[in-house]
Amino acid sequence: MTSFNETAIISYVESRIQEYCKELEKTTSGSLDHDIVLGKIEAYNEFLEQFGYDRVHCTLK
Repeated sequence: MTSFNETAIISYVESRIQEYCKELEKTTSGSLDHDIVLGKIEAYNEFLEQFGYDRVHCTLK
């Protein structure tokens, strides 16, 4: 069972990843901005994995 604080943090991290996924759609693949956003998504996903949660994947539209 997880605490409220842990649940809130994980929810925040997952929502940030979703926001970065939307931002990623607006960038050009291979551009510096695209790579920076990908790095942020990867960092948040590594945080989730560190605490035993599943990675969040961007869904392409």
